[in-house]
Amino acid sequence: MMLFVGIAFGAASFAQSLGFLQQDSPYDSLRKSDRFPVLPTISMEPSKVPFERFMPWMDVALKTSIPLEGKVQSGFLLDYENPHLFLRLGFLAGYNSNLTSLNNNGLSEKEQPRQWTPNIRFGVKPTKYFNAQIGFDRNFYGEGARSLFLSDFGKPYPFASTRFNVGPINYQAMLAYLFNNSGQQKFHMSHFIHASIGKRIDLQLFEAVVFNSGDTISHRSFDPSYLNPFVVIRPQEYAIGSGDNVLLGIGASFKLSKRGKLYGQFVLDDFLLDAFLSKSKYWGNKFAGQLGWKHQFSKNQIKYLTRIEANTARPYTFSHLGDALSYTHGSQVLAHPLGANFWEVFAQCKMTKNSWSVLAEVSFGEQGVDSSAVNFGGNIYLPYTNRPYDYGISLLQGKSTFFHKTRINISYGLKKFFLKEVFCEVVIQHFKSFSASNTTVIPFVGIRTPIFSDYRF
Repeated sequence: MMLFVGIAFGAASFAQSLGFLQQDSPYDSLRKSDRFPVLPTISMEPSKVPFERFMPWMDVALKTSIPLEGKVQSGFLLDYENPHLFLRLGFLAGYNSNLTSLNNNGLSEKEQPRQWTPNIRFGVKPTKYFNAQIGFDRNFYGEGARSLFLSDFGKPYPFASTRFNVGPINYQAMLAYLFNNSGQQKFHMSHFIHASIGKRIDLQLFEAVVFNSGDTISHRSFDPSYLNPFVVIRPQEYAIGSGDNVLLGIGASFKLSKRGKLYGQFVLDDFLLDAFLSKSKYWGNKFAGQLGWKHQFSKNQIKYLTRIEANTARPYTFSHLGDALSYTHGSQVLAHPLGANFWEVFAQCKMTKNSWSVLAEVSFGEQGVDSSAVNFGGNIYLPYTNRPYDYGISLLQGKSTFFHKTRINISYGLKKFFLKEVFCEVVIQHFKSFSASNTTVIPFVGIRTPIFSDYRF
């Protein structure tokens, strides 16, 4: 932890709406499930009024079908903010009876039903042009329901961050320590630039590298050159002669109406121009893309949110020589939850009136699944050296599996009862391959504190 205090690099600390809460913290990066803020951003002005909040945190759900399953989790959340610093302390612990159908984003392994999740974030903001943070939390880059840069679907991790605000340009750098299944230390360094062009156009540039603390083959020790927040990562990788996992990304959003916005992301993992122009479908041309539209409006005292978003990633994108350098953390990915070798369309509609809320979400697409002996590029934990061939690599290669998921959620907010909400929900999942198909219906009832993302869908 002292390493992160001493370096104090990083970014991805975004102000998000906390729904029922009266105060939006300018250092709150936890995303509510509606995920609609047009631009997640830190306030340019330091807060002028001290703020304190303490609340019990609850997440209880019961699967009402047979066999009976459920989860019981509880904890607390403490926020403190004054004009020059922010502190968040949170802790959630509990038990899941079935980790496949319920949220599993804590520190527990997949086969263990016990789960505990701390959330710690400490920030200093001496001026409106600069802030720094350190914590154990999730972070998110982008405007979509998914992110191809850095997503908050995975587990929390230790990080340190800095952010510089100069007029319409925001620059962020973040260093994170990641866990992996190989036992070797793994780090993630990212840079993110956001620039506003007028009132309608926003542009984003992203770069990240996943690197080890040491290499058993070349005996390379921890390289501090990546820790310079103003160095360009890809040239630096070439300069030190490393084979680390480097990602480059570009994003943009266009406000086409008062309440609607078109957005997108493109990520380049590796690329060989000659192979691309020859249409040889070279395995090393690894990239992913996102395109989406979101719209928010009010009518007859009802607030509406609609979104449609498409994501795709070629085989072997985000993967590397193995888990020690893959774009993953623990047992979950850092970008899109499907990993690679897929396409997906995600649609969402939410209606809110007073304390009532109705949410409908649909996700459908296809993914190429690996065989027992060959890596076809969908599982980014596997080394890409176990690929079937170098050329002729196509999207959805392998065992193509179609999926369709639907979720309908009705909730009622208990504003005077520690800001809780009771809900009932139905999730329908359908998977179909060339040899089999499966459909499951998962009904839930429960009570929760609705200020954090729901990562199950």
